[in-house]
Amino acid sequence: MDAAGIILSEPYLGLKERLIDKRTLAALPFASKYRLIDFSLSNMVNAGIRNVGLIEEKKYNSLMHHVRSGQEWDLDRKHGGLTYLPPSAAVNSTHRTNTRLEALLNNRSFLRHTSEDYIVMCGTGYVGNINFQNMLDFHIEKKADITYFFSHNAINKPALRDRLKVKADDDWRIISVDTSDKEALCADMAMATCVVGRDYLLDLLDRLSRQSEARSYPEIITSLIQTEKVMAYTTDEMVIYLDDLPAYLSGSLALLRHDVQQELFHSENGPIITKTKDSPATRYGENAEVVNSLIADGSTIEGSVENCIIFRGARIKEGAVVRNSVIMQESTVGEDAFLNYAVLDKQVIINDGRTLSGYLSHPFYCGRNEII
Repeated sequence: MDAAGIILSEPYLGLKERLIDKRTLAALPFASKYRLIDFSLSNMVNAGIRNVGLIEEKKYNSLMHHVRSGQEWDLDRKHGGLTYLPPSAAVNSTHRTNTRLEALLNNRSFLRHTSEDYIVMCGTGYVGNINFQNMLDFHIEKKADITYFFSHNAINKPALRDRLKVKADDDWRIISVDTSDKEALCADMAMATCVVGRDYLLDLLDRLSRQSEARSYPEIITSLIQTEKVMAYTTDEMVIYLDDLPAYLSGSLALLRHDVQQELFHSENGPIITKTKDSPATRYGENAEVVNSLIADGSTIEGSVENCIIFRGARIKEGAVVRNSVIMQESTVGEDAFLNYAVLDKQVIINDGRTLSGYLSHPFYCGRNEII
């Protein structure tokens, strides 16, 4: 594939959830043993992309610890491979139209030193198993300047009600931008998944850097579609948006559906790869009850678990009842405790007999290392 990749590890959407208080969005755990970055990296390498720049702004320790050199994704290479792109102070503050553009402006050197003709760029606020090769083929066929990704099969679409949506003509050329029209394409451009020519992107960034006045992202896109050929690549490939805590819980619980698991992890597009960890098999107590749950290895289940996602090393003690919840790595639910619609971050301890309950639209959340 004649394309390099850029992954934006930050949300760039004003997301202020406690889920990313101590980590960048790309490092957010998901699906019992993955991180969100795994899906973006896997989509790229499955499409043959072997030169990937990972833009990281802050709180990226856990991300770097997880990805390391990119060996699991075959990106540990002498030429190309994985390149970490940290923030820099190379751009004057008057050019900061928004944080995503600033991130690209600060890392133009990566674009200048790539030999590939095209750039595939994506964010990490969603998961999906996407064929980027098909999107690149569409981009080339249409002789587009920019091609944005849209899905007709999106989970958590209500969370997008305030996002940047667009309308396209019969040839899928984007003709207008609308944040409220219910008939507009429901997948949003704010997820930043697109294909663009490398030379065109460098020229566009140079043009934007010379502008004296900052403009909003909708203003920039509205201006571009009037003068450039901006296309909408639409697909039925499923995506799960994870842009806030309710979306994270509902998106996680969607994994308990067989069709969702098949679409994400058994797609003909290729596997979703993650960091390898050697853990013992899950241990179940003699009174354990498990119904419709996804449980990682290394866990201990002694109580009752129903409709849950349980990460590595978690423990559900005797008499505990956990329903419709996400229990992250090395968290413990005490004896006779009751949890419903809860999200426990890593290494949380719920003491014996506690009752914690939220709702799908308002989950109960415990931050990392909290004790209740």
